[in-house]
Amino acid sequence: MHESDDASPRPVFWVLLTALSVLLLSLVPLIWTPRFYFWDDTENGAYGVWYHLGESLMGGVVPIINPQVWSSGNYAAEGQWGTWNPLIMAIGVIVYLAPDAVLVSTALKIAFLVIGGIGCYLLSRSFRVPPALALVAGVASPLNGFTVFFDSPSWVTGQLAWALLPYFWVLLKLAAEGRRSPLWVFLVGYLIVTIGYVAGTVAVGFVLLSVGIDALVKRRWAEVWRCAASGLTLVMVSVIVYLPGVLTAAVTTRSTTAIANDDYMGVDLSGLMSSTIATAYPMMPSWWWGGFSAPAPALYIAWFLPLVAFLSWRRIRAYAPQIRDILFFAALSLAFVLLPSTVGPLRYPARFMPYLALVCVLLCVVLISHTLAKRPSKLSLLGGTGAITFGMYVGWAQYPDRYMTILVTGLLAIAGICVLWWRMRGGKLPLGGWSVMSFIAVICLGVTFGTTLLQHRTTRGSPLSDSAVPSDTAIPRGVLATVQGEVLVVGDPLDYPQDESTWSRTLMANTWYLSPASVLNRYQLIGHTQYNQALCLRYLGGTCAELLDRLFERRPVTGMVLADELGIDNIQILKRSFAGNQRPTAANNYTGRQDAVPIRQVPEGWHQASDDGDIALWSRDAPVRATGGIVWTSPGTSLTEVARSDSGVTLHVNHVPDGGGRAAFARLPWPGYEARGASISSPVDGFLLAIDVPEGSDGKTLSIAFTPPGWAVGVALWSLGVAGAIILSVGDIIAVRARRTRKVMRPEERSRPGRP
Repeated sequence: MHESDDASPRPVFWVLLTALSVLLLSLVPLIWTPRFYFWDDTENGAYGVWYHLGESLMGGVVPIINPQVWSSGNYAAEGQWGTWNPLIMAIGVIVYLAPDAVLVSTALKIAFLVIGGIGCYLLSRSFRVPPALALVAGVASPLNGFTVFFDSPSWVTGQLAWALLPYFWVLLKLAAEGRRSPLWVFLVGYLIVTIGYVAGTVAVGFVLLSVGIDALVKRRWAEVWRCAASGLTLVMVSVIVYLPGVLTAAVTTRSTTAIANDDYMGVDLSGLMSSTIATAYPMMPSWWWGGFSAPAPALYIAWFLPLVAFLSWRRIRAYAPQIRDILFFAALSLAFVLLPSTVGPLRYPARFMPYLALVCVLLCVVLISHTLAKRPSKLSLLGGTGAITFGMYVGWAQYPDRYMTILVTGLLAIAGICVLWWRMRGGKLPLGGWSVMSFIAVICLGVTFGTTLLQHRTTRGSPLSDSAVPSDTAIPRGVLATVQGEVLVVGDPLDYPQDESTWSRTLMANTWYLSPASVLNRYQLIGHTQYNQALCLRYLGGTCAELLDRLFERRPVTGMVLADELGIDNIQILKRSFAGNQRPTAANNYTGRQDAVPIRQVPEGWHQASDDGDIALWSRDAPVRATGGIVWTSPGTSLTEVARSDSGVTLHVNHVPDGGGRAAFARLPWPGYEARGASISSPVDGFLLAIDVPEGSDGKTLSIAFTPPGWAVGVALWSLGVAGAIILSVGDIIAVRARRTRKVMRPEERSRPGRP
C-alpha cells in the first residue's frame, strides 16, 4: 500500500510543484484585498526600517543609534534592524530602490512563503515521507492561520524566521549524522537568530534540544556533540543581538518582569480544538479588536489533521522512536503557546503558533506515510469525521455568527475524509489506479484549495490595524520636504482619515523615514519611559494634544522650555486631535477626552509657516538645530561644541566654576554612553543625557560617545561563534577526508603479506 521511501527520481519536479502551489495559494487573498501583504506593522514599522537601512547601507553606514528620532533611535537595543543580518540588509537595499511599497512588500512576502513551503517539503522528505505527501506538508504549512493573517500581512520578522526554520532542522539532522557540514547549520541558524525575533530564536533552541535529546536517548554521542557545538556557536551569536536590549530594558517601556495573564493574544485548548476549521474564529482577546474572539482564523492549522484516526496505533508505537525529535518539538511548542500572555518583556504567546502548526502538519504526514492502517475501520471514519464535527461545534460556540461559513468549511473537510476512507477501504473512485499516497495528496490539496478560497472570501484581511499608507513612495517623500531642522508632530494621525488626503500632508511611525524631514515621531519597539511620559508619546508616534502647551512650559531643572531642551525647530499641529468628544481607542492608546483643547497662540520666536485649516506648521524664526548636541549648562559653565555625530559629541571647555559644572545634551541617556574628561551623571529633567564637568577643566577637550551596552562582550562572542563554526567545518572536512582515505587504504592493507 505504501510508496517506496527511496529518493524520488524527479526531486526538482516536486520542489517546483511545491513552490508553484504555494505561490498560487498565496495569491488568493489578493483577489479580495490587493494590499493584503502591506498591513499594520509592515506599513508602519518594517517597511520604514527596511527603507532607512537600505538608504544607510547605500551611504556606507550601518545604523546603530540615531539621536534625532529619540525614543525610536536605539536601533541596537531594538534588535530587529538587521545590524548583523545580511539577508535583512539585502531586503533593505531592494526596498530602498523600489518605487512601489505595496508591490515590493508583497513580492518579498510571497517569496518567503514559497521558501518556507519548500523548506517544509524538504523537512518532510528528511523523514522519508513520499514526495506526494511531502508536497501536502509544503503547501499546508504556510497556510496556517497565524502566518496567513498575522505574520505575513504584518509581523514580517516572524514570517522570515518561520520560513527559514525547516532548513535549519533538516541541516541540523544531516550535520548531526555527519552527512553535511555544520557550517550550513550555522549559516541558516545565524540568519534566523540575527533577525532578532524572539519566537524564531526560541524555535531554533527547541530544534537543537529536540534533535540533541533524541541523539542523547539513542546514545549517539557524536551526534550529541555536533548538536551541542552548533548550539553553542549560535548562542554566542545571539548575545550581540539580544544583550543590548536586555541591558537597556531598565529605562524602557519593556522593563517589566511580571508574569501575568490578561488573555491578550493568548491560546487556550478550546481554540486549538477548532484548529482544523479554516474559517473558525477562536477566543483570543486583543486591543486590536473588540470582543473576545479574534476576527480571523488565527489558530487554524490544517483541515486534514483528523486523518490520524486512520493510523495503526500498533505501528505508531513501533515507529515513535524514529520521530522522537518531532514529538519533543511538538511538546515544547504546545507548552510555549499555552504560556501566560505576558512573561516579562515577552508578549502574545500566539506568536509561536506557526511553529506549532509546522510540527503538527509534519507529524501528521510522517505518521500517515509510515503508520497508516491497511484498512481503516468504520470507527476510524467516525473518529476522523467526529473530530471535524467537534471542531465545527467549538468554532460555532466561540463565534456563533459564523455558523454558515463554519458549516460549509467543515462539510468540505468531512467530505474529503469520507472520500479518503472509501478509497482506502477499496471503494471504486476516479483516479482509482493511483497509489494511496498520491490519492491522499490529491484530495488533501483539492480540499485545501477550497478551504483557502472560503477562508479569504469570508476574511478579507488581517484583523490588525490598516493605515492605508500610500503605495507610491513619492508621496511620503514629498511630505515636509522643504522643512529645515527638527520636527515634532503634536497630535495623532490616527484621528484623521487613513487615506492619501492625510498621508500627503503628514505621516506616521516609520513612514517618516521616507520623508527628507527630520521628524521625532517614529515607531518604537522599545521606548524611553521618562521621555515618552514627558511627551505623552505613543508607540506609533502620536502624542496627546496637551503636549503643545507643555512644549512651552519651563522645566524644573534647566529653566528652559521643553521645545528648547529637545532642540525642536518645527511643530506640525494636527488640529483634529484637539477637538472634543475624543473616544478612547486601542488603536492609538488614547485615554479619551470630552472637552476640546484650545490651540495656544504662536509663541515669541516662532511663526506659523502654514495652515490649511486642518494641519498647521509652526517654525522657529532662527532654527537651533540642537538635536544630539549640547542644550544646557549649569551656571558658570561654558562649553563649545567642536564636533557632533550620531554616536557622540566633542566639546571644548571654556570655563568651569569651582566645584565643577553640569551639561545636558539633546539626547536620551541610553545605557552605553561614556564620557572622556568628564563623567556621565543622572539625567537632567529625567530624560536628557547629562555629564558632570570637573573643576579645573578649563581649556580641555571633553567628549561623550555611545557604544551599545555589552557591545564588547557581544562582538567578542560573535567572533568566537563565527570562528567556532569555521573550525567545526574545517574539522568536519578533515574527518570526511580521513574516512575516505581509510576506505581507500583498506583493500591495500588486506593485500599485504602476512595479513589474513
